[in-house]
Amino acid sequence: MRRHLAILAGCLALTPCGPVASGEDRRLADIGPAPETALTEARGGEPFRLSDLQSEGKAALVSFIYTTCNGSCPATTHTMYRVQEALKEAGLFGGRVEFVSITLDPETDRPEVLARYAEIFAADPDAWHFLTGEPGEVAGVVASWDMWAKVGPSGTLDHPSRIFLVDPGGRQREIYNLQFLEPEAVVADVRAVLGGTAGPAR
Repeated sequence: MRRHLAILAGCLALTPCGPVASGEDRRLADIGPAPETALTEARGGEPFRLSDLQSEGKAALVSFIYTTCNGSCPATTHTMYRVQEALKEAGLFGGRVEFVSITLDPETDRPEVLARYAEIFAADPDAWHFLTGEPGEVAGVVASWDMWAKVGPSGTLDHPSRIFLVDPGGRQREIYNLQFLEPEAVVADVRAVLGGTAGPAR
């Protein structure tokens, strides 16, 4: 826990956040279909498919992180933990919504590495999936979400901060960044998408 808090304090001090989606208008648009995501579960090494959650009528919150990140990744994962706890209080986590965190650095983040990272942040293993795979597989998934990661001037990976809310029909309904990942707002958004799925985008 001390390491968890130390990492979080450092990244909050060093990492600015900018908006991706409006934090004022809580109406949820149909952004488009969520890409199929088929990778390997870090804990247990089992195959994972995002569409399996949709077949169970569940929403999903999808994030992209890597374990050696000292910037937005630990802050994002900690904030998602707070969202996890808020959804548990609302009786939604696990039964109605699950989390998916995909590595941006599969060469480093082998299953055992991601599993340790998940434990540090108290991610509930029953409904929070940390995914990795072969570099080519992960790169394909990352690109399909219109995400990217590249080595910056400091030698660390530079990447966008985006967290995607996917409804039970497999549609993207919101894109958050760290600044707007407010637990209470996410709970409200999850309730909204569970109340009915969007039709095709017009």
